Amino acid sequence: MPTSNPFEEPSRYLLESDPNDVATKAGVKYEEGRFYIDFMEWEIQLTYPGLQFHLPEEINTFTIKLLTLLYLSRATGVPLANQWVPYRELKDGLFYARSFNKTVEQKIETLFGSDPEALRLAGARLGSREVEQGDVGLVLRTYPRISLLIILWVGDEEFPASASILFDANATDYLNVFELRMLAGEVVNRLSKYAG
Repeated sequence: MPTSNPFEEPSRYLLESDPNDVATKAGVKYEEGRFYIDFMEWEIQLTYPGLQFHLPEEINTFTIKLLTLLYLSRATGVPLANQWVPYRELKDGLFYARSFNKTVEQKIETLFGSDPEALRLAGARLGSREVEQGDVGLVLRTYPRISLLIILWVGDEEFPASASILFDANATDYLNVFELRMLAGEVVNRLSKYAG
């Protein structure tokens, strides 16, 4: 019977797993009963076996805690593919593509479509690195084995602003497309916060 607590299944899986094996597969550090997980510019700590989170206030949300448990519990050890794909081309991504565009990519267009410098500055606060894509291209490593590429084309009199978020082709080896949409939403929320 399905549980109403989304933390239950990944927590149970983690507790049944060897923490050193999980750490290796997820690309994180495990030491003295604690996972150390790099998340953008921050560090998330998770005790084991207690599964108690210690994380900075800026990222202390229900969603980030849940995604962190899911990331650790599903880690396969597959390295980054270093190949960018649009959300709709990820496994099952087409089903959520319209929602992803509306809830994530259009927010970037609205926030930064006429102010690309604000996107650069906000991205830098999250630890992004700039690449030559669009008018602004930012690569951001969220979890150690999940990177995303934000591309912004600035609007003008002829064309409206346009934004795309691409994922490493192996992202779904760690989170499913629905969870990746949640993750991208968390990134955009922080970009929005640091833009103001």
